[in-house]
Amino acid sequence: MMQRIRVIPVALVAVAAVGYAWKLPADAPAKVACGLGPPPGSKEFAAFEASQSAEVLDLGYNLVCEGNLARFDIGSELQPLASVVPKLDFQPVDLTATPFSSFLTLGALAEAVSDVKSRLYRRFKMPDGHTITLFEDDMSADGSHTYRDPKDEPERVNDLPARLTVLQAPNGKAISVISWVEGRREYQLWLDANVILEQKKPQFLALAASIPKSVPAKKD
Repeated sequence: MMQRIRVIPVALVAVAAVGYAWKLPADAPAKVACGLGPPPGSKEFAAFEASQSAEVLDLGYNLVCEGNLARFDIGSELQPLASVVPKLDFQPVDLTATPFSSFLTLGALAEAVSDVKSRLYRRFKMPDGHTITLFEDDMSADGSHTYRDPKDEPERVNDLPARLTVLQAPNGKAISVISWVEGRREYQLWLDANVILEQKKPQFLALAASIPKSVPAKKD
């Protein structure tokens, strides 16, 4: 069986990348970054990280090519939620008692890791017209592990370390991502807005905090 794994980095710099391009198109402003950045260990890596950190301190977000936002566009792959959930190899968190229950469900997408359907994307439309996507990966089901550098996680979601990444293209399109790990469940929440410029960060973090605790598929 062919497995498809959508890797959504939560920063411009790939955690473990080989062959990713870091370049500026001829018609792009000097500060607009394209690609996922130079691979860790390369001589350009430290300088790239420093420049991205400096940009966040200056703007509050990272300026990127529109192509960098394309990996968050899963709209054409969504299927009805009711047809996706029964096929999963884990129990996704119940959103009934959260603000998500009042949003319009746009669909869902499942992915497999080593033939185990341990990943789920659920997309919703909010009353203000923005779309928000909840991604969860039950690592107990697929046996995977993740390492997250504490210095990159200054935010908190229910007292858990979290990382906020905000990307915006010159045309105004933006994505804000908050990511964290609760037990053996990894989460990402995507909002198609710049929560810094639109002053939505508190509401965004509160929405993440509304997600209940998970029940792992397997005990380690």
